Amino acid sequence: MVSKVLITMSLMVLGALAQFNPILEVTSCTRSKLELTLTDGADGGIIYIQGQGAACRQLTTSGVSYYTIDFGSCGIQWLQEESFKVIVQKKSLYQTGDDKQIPVMCIADLGDLTVSNSLDVADKDDDAGLNKTVKPTATMTLYSNGENINGGTVKLTDIVTLVMQLDAEYIEDFDIKAKSCFADNIEIISNACPVDTELFPHINSISQGLIQAQFGAFRTTSLAGGSVSMPFSCTLQVCLGSCSYTTCSDGFVSYGRKKRALAKRQAEENNMEDISVGSSISITTDEVTIESPDDDNNTCMNSAAFAALMTVLTAGMVSSFGAFVVVFRKFMDNKRVLMHLNSKG
Repeated sequence: MVSKVLITMSLMVLGALAQFNPILEVTSCTRSKLELTLTDGADGGIIYIQGQGAACRQLTTSGVSYYTIDFGSCGIQWLQEESFKVIVQKKSLYQTGDDKQIPVMCIADLGDLTVSNSLDVADKDDDAGLNKTVKPTATMTLYSNGENINGGTVKLTDIVTLVMQLDAEYIEDFDIKAKSCFADNIEIISNACPVDTELFPHINSISQGLIQAQFGAFRTTSLAGGSVSMPFSCTLQVCLGSCSYTTCSDGFVSYGRKKRALAKRQAEENNMEDISVGSSISITTDEVTIESPDDDNNTCMNSAAFAALMTVLTAGMVSSFGAFVVVFRKFMDNKRVLMHLNSKG
């Protein structure tokens, strides 16, 4: 009888322990913070990063709750890879074997964003590791006169600004520079330097994660005229932190500054796999009006009419002048007759 009671009590204890089974998900991991989602935590429990002090400790609740752990407050600074243990504790004042120790690794990479149970560094067999892979993304936007012209049309005489920027959530941690760019089949950037600065200039770094270049519109040769579609595409190098400069053969670096002593510039940096961005615009020429053959005939007809008119006017003037001469002569003859008569009287 006593044995049955002990067995029953043991099962009740094990059942109570099994009831605490929180699920932790890493929703975001950047160089500055870790964002977690906890499901089925305990009211009055705590969650924290092991070994980092009270600044990383937060109270838990039952149901679904969200937590942001600031790495600066915790004294954590990860470069390209950082691993630590997240502790989910049922009671805040004491620890038991019921608590969860979940190893988390944040990896800066450009593979697909995944969460997988690939780590095996936990103290307890029942706690799976979480591997968070960060994949930065970027966009290319084309502007003219301050307006977004992606998919639009500009004239061949317009000035275009090409802007490439990391998405907002990655700007704090990553940087970019253009390794190669094409405008349709025309190579405009090679090895981070412009191929022909008369066509396309150096790309400038405006701020971390934001680069741009301004150029006069151009297009591939079209014998037919009209509008020509120009797709722009770039392969971007992504760096964890700031990218280093690339010195070009003309003495400028890829962000448009003069060459200077950069002995440490070639130091190894946290380069990652490349990403691609692109956009497209249509470029048209200014219309030039050329007179048609009909217009030429009309011009000829108008010229003939003008010549005929001038001939008539000239003939009229000649006739009038002749009549004037005849009248003048008669006037002079009459004047001489009158003078002769007056002299005899």
